[in-house]
Amino acid sequence: MEKAIFERIKEKCQKKKVISLCNRLSKKCSFKSGKDIENLCHLAYWLYVYDEKELAMNCIALTQDIPFDMNYNVWTFIHAMWGLKMRLLREQGQADDAQKIAETMNSHFLTPDKVFNTVEKVQQFEEKRRTRFTYESTIREQDIERDLKENNLNFANERRFVALFGMIGNIETGFYPFLNEGKARIEEKITEYISELSKIK
Repeated sequence: MEKAIFERIKEKCQKKKVISLCNRLSKKCSFKSGKDIENLCHLAYWLYVYDEKELAMNCIALTQDIPFDMNYNVWTFIHAMWGLKMRLLREQGQADDAQKIAETMNSHFLTPDKVFNTVEKVQQFEEKRRTRFTYESTIREQDIERDLKENNLNFANERRFVALFGMIGNIETGFYPFLNEGKARIEEKITEYISELSKIK
């Protein structure tokens, strides 16, 4: 089933980044592999960059029934995709469905583990973790400007692309207080970065 989806995506969006990722995922797409799910996440976001929103949703839909196992090598990328799904749902006027995803993600983050083994401990950790996300650290502007000064456009675009995971994937959840405060500026950066990335053929 997954292979058919990737073949269909290649037919509809013939961008080099998309084709390359589809080829990799057609060969191997294990939901227990951090690398495979990273590739799937990249594919979903590139499709969003290229305004292929329905295809992006098709990619994200592959993750909807995966049981949460606290393996963040995988779940970091699934959560980033779910943040993108929340954005797409809100664009379609389905805010309630988007909120349900946020609630599920919140329950994942507040699940006790071996280190933070009580609800109280994990809540304290999570509150601190969420304050570490700032506008400056999320948009990666200084690194991008340095790359551009050194004529490393490819590196700059890689940073822009990865920054989208944080800007979209995190801002849509509403979990991060400093990102919420800077939401208007982040939206401007999302538009700017997508404008630059969409030029890539």
